[in-house]
Amino acid sequence: MNQLTLDDFALFVRVAALQSLSAAARERNVAASQVSRALARIEAGAGARLAHRTTHGLSLTDEGELFLEHAQRILMEHHQLQDQLGGRRGTVSGTVHIGVSQLLAQYVLIPHLASLRQKHPQLHVNLHVDDRLVGMADEGLDIAVRAGIPPPDTVIARPLGSHGRALYAAPAYLRRHGTPRTPHDLQDHMLIGNTASPSHNRWTFDIDGEPLTLTVAAPLRVNSSAAVVSLALAGAGIARINDVLGRQLVEQGLLKPVLARHGVPGEHPIYAAILAERHRATRIRATMDYLEACFAAFRKPRAAASA
Repeated sequence: MNQLTLDDFALFVRVAALQSLSAAARERNVAASQVSRALARIEAGAGARLAHRTTHGLSLTDEGELFLEHAQRILMEHHQLQDQLGGRRGTVSGTVHIGVSQLLAQYVLIPHLASLRQKHPQLHVNLHVDDRLVGMADEGLDIAVRAGIPPPDTVIARPLGSHGRALYAAPAYLRRHGTPRTPHDLQDHMLIGNTASPSHNRWTFDIDGEPLTLTVAAPLRVNSSAAVVSLALAGAGIARINDVLGRQLVEQGLLKPVLARHGVPGEHPIYAAILAERHRATRIRATMDYLEACFAAFRKPRAAASA
């Protein structure tokens, strides 16, 4: 055990979370054989077999589960020590792991990432871009950005904003196929569905005060909100997407609103989930400042105080 490093513990935690040597290798941009050799060296240092390797993936042995528990604790204590020392020095340092969907990463977080690095050059950011809902502790996440999903009781949730959903299409698509005037006209159009969640395919409208919900059986479907936006931008059809991003793309001339008069956008909260034991860390507080700046457009302006 005395030959193992913090990076060995970090690698083992990621291998256990991903259940795949090749996936861990892709994360680190190294060859799978290098990760395999590292795992063998970790097992030699631990003096026990920690994982079963099969053609379908990897699973932990009983000893591996015990090793994982201690590896996670060691890494957490290391992060806490870094945070406390950094706080005493007045600097923000260490690594923060942020879980976020592809859509929010591409259009919201990444455009502001350079400013965070300029402000805190000793802070390292690992974005875990995935539309799946994952366990934060299992995936080694410090913060998970979630939209429209209630936070679990085991985390501290900080609101970032909210969004609705509305219909949009590329100008080129509307030139070719025309613009629908009522929700019933959608049956004559190419619609883009989102299989990530059934609720994404229930499109709600208001027709002269009467509610209408269409369950869209779209001929073109993908399991990623970011891919839905990409297809809409490419002129593949009409899509129901995040209205804050939609308005930005309309301002850029890339999309046009569809059936805006009849749309019922709803309200979907966006929040940052933080593991309770980490929310006071200096690096977490600095990252939350960055996230709040990223999502400024998603917050409704407060009503002006009455005179």
